[in-house]
Amino acid sequence: MEILNEFGINPILLAAQAVNFAILLFILKKFMYKPILKVLEERKKRIAESLKNAEEIEKRLQETNEKIDAMIGKAANEAQKIIDESKKEGVLYLEETKIRAGRMAEELIKKSEEAARAETAKMQQEVMNKVAEIVAVGLQKVTGKILNKKDQREIIERSVKNLS
Repeated sequence: MEILNEFGINPILLAAQAVNFAILLFILKKFMYKPILKVLEERKKRIAESLKNAEEIEKRLQETNEKIDAMIGKAANEAQKIIDESKKEGVLYLEETKIRAGRMAEELIKKSEEAARAETAKMQQEVMNKVAEIVAVGLQKVTGKILNKKDQREIIERSVKNLS
């Protein structure tokens, strides 16, 4: 114990300080350390729960994005089908229109040809009537007698047969 005295340490005071330290340590452990550990444990649990929720939200977001991509792909496919069908219908309509236009053109051509034939027949009839009149006038001058309608008709018919 002399050594302790030489260094200036009082053993009773040292023992009292050790007891005070033990009491202080007990009090801190009981009233401070446990509540701090409890708060830290609660924070740790909340952080773990938040990470779990964040992972869950990220997973849901991923699933939602996949669903959205699938719907966009489906909509794009449907749009492409509609475009293809529209093109087919457009081509069919165009072909149908061409066919109708061709038929209308053919009908116009037929009507024009019929009108031309009718006009030609009318003109031929007029020419034959004029020729008949000229022949009748010529016969009248040559024969010197006036022909009746029956004689004119016979002469006209013979002349027409000769012309044809």
